[in-house]
This record gives sequence, C-alpha cells and structure tokens, in this order.
Amino acid sequence: MDLHYLEYIIEIANMHSISRAAENLFITQSTLSQYLSRLESELGVSLFERRRNEMTLTPAGKLYVATCEQMLQQKRELYNQLSDMGQAKTGSFSVGITPQWGAVAYSHIIGKFYESYPNVTVKVTEETASPLIRMLQDGELDMAIIPLAENSSLPLESMLLQAEELILAIPKTHAKKLNLQNADGSFPRISIADLKNEPMIFSQSQTTIRKLENQCFAACRVTPKIVAEINSHPASLVMVEQGIGSTFLPISCATTSDRIVYAHAVPTVQWFVVIAFRKGFVLHQSEKYFVSLFQQLFGGPHYTKE
Repeated sequence: MDLHYLEYIIEIANMHSISRAAENLFITQSTLSQYLSRLESELGVSLFERRRNEMTLTPAGKLYVATCEQMLQQKRELYNQLSDMGQAKTGSFSVGITPQWGAVAYSHIIGKFYESYPNVTVKVTEETASPLIRMLQDGELDMAIIPLAENSSLPLESMLLQAEELILAIPKTHAKKLNLQNADGSFPRISIADLKNEPMIFSQSQTTIRKLENQCFAACRVTPKIVAEINSHPASLVMVEQGIGSTFLPISCATTSDRIVYAHAVPTVQWFVVIAFRKGFVLHQSEKYFVSLFQQLFGGPHYTKE
C-alpha cells in the first residue's frame, strides 16, 4: 500500500515551504512543486495560499491534510494488525518522552523491548510535558510518558504509572548551616520556609518541575533565590556538589555523594508520571509490551507478550 505521496502534502503543510519540505523529503524542489501542481489541477481546488515567504493551507487544504493523516494512521494500524496476525513482529509507533528524566527511563526499557521486537521501529520525540500533550491531541504521537504536576490534570486517555516525590539536594556545607544531617540512612526534613536565603538551582520555565518549584515556594510565601536555571539533573547535582546551591530532583535520580545531603521538603512535593495515548489509539502486541516494560519499571501491573 503505497501512500507516500500523501506525506508530500503533509510535509509542505508542516514546513510552510516547498523548498524546506523537499529538503526533508530528500527530493528536488521542482519534483515536489510539479506534484503539487498536478494534484491541485486534478482536484480542481487550491490546497495552499502562496504568500511571499510562506505557504498556508486553504480550507480545502486543511480537509485534504486531515484526511491524509487519517489514511496514513489507518495504514500504520492495519500493518500492525497484520503483523500481530502473522507474528512477524514488525511495524512502528511513535512515543514522546521528556528530556533528561524521560530519556533515562526510556533507556532502561528499550534494550529489552528490542530483544523481543527487533523489527519494530519506535519513533521517539523529546519535548516538555505541554508540547507532548498537544502533539497527542493533534495525533502527531501515539503515546507519551509524561510527568505532571497534578493528579487531577491527567489526560483523558492515560494511566498513572507512579506518584514520585521530588526531594531536595543540598550542598553538605549548606546543610550544616541549616542544621541538617542524614541519620540512620533516612533523609532529614526541611521546611520550604527555611530555604528563603538558600541559593536555588531551578529547572527552566515550561517544565513540570519548574511549575512545582514555583508552586511550593509561592504556597509558603517565600521568594526563591534562584542562582541558576538548568534542566539536567546530573548537571544540577554537580553544581550542588560545588556548593553553588540546592535543587529539586525526582528521588529516583538521587546519586550517592559525600558532598550532598538529600532532604524531604515540607510540604511534600511530588509529580505524577503517566503514560498517555492519542484519542482512538489501539494498542497492538508490540505496543502493549512496550507499555508493560514501563509499568514494570515503575512497579505497576503489566501486559504480557504472546
């Protein structure tokens, strides 16, 4: 079933340019331009409005692109169903993950997945939570592993994998001034209000952790003393070891260091890790197994392979 020509129009719509679309499709600009002209002549309508530096979809173009996307999705689902029937273990699906934390979680399960499904292509997109949710809603992704700030904000078609605490990593020299020390292998507790003079390393804006950082300080009526903004947990921990400041991180990302004291925040800060699906997405055997591996990683129930 050769539907690759449908991708030509979708790519022009995404790029708003024939030249950029042709470059991404690895074909010449003239070939793509000629194909679009023939198609519009055949349909008897214009699919794009040509402006000086941009091409935008006409109402007819929006309808055509939406139908093309539906046809390509139906093709993928058909091939996946045929793969399940034939036990050929081939096909493809797309998944969104968040940078850093999501990428680490993905790296823990993908090797095992490919042991069972070496011929299934997993197309990965890295983005923060909000863009991933939008891409699911627009049908650009099949599923996404997303940490959210609130349990009540779970996407409609999703399952909760884990509620995970975010703890504080504090330079040992700073912890002494805050009268903190680890006892009996357990983490001490510290009020957010006691961090009013502590230099803080925050995540960058538009991330789930930054939203939680802002919320917990605002709830305690404390203005954080932000000295750095970075999304990398390993890099943040290096900065903590250097005494630059304290940071929040998922408890699963804590690493042993004699220069860091970890502490529970009061009130407790946590996020909710979910796996969300685009509307109408039907999981086939390889996708069920992929989800199963994430559920096992987070200690939940899981699908089994046939």
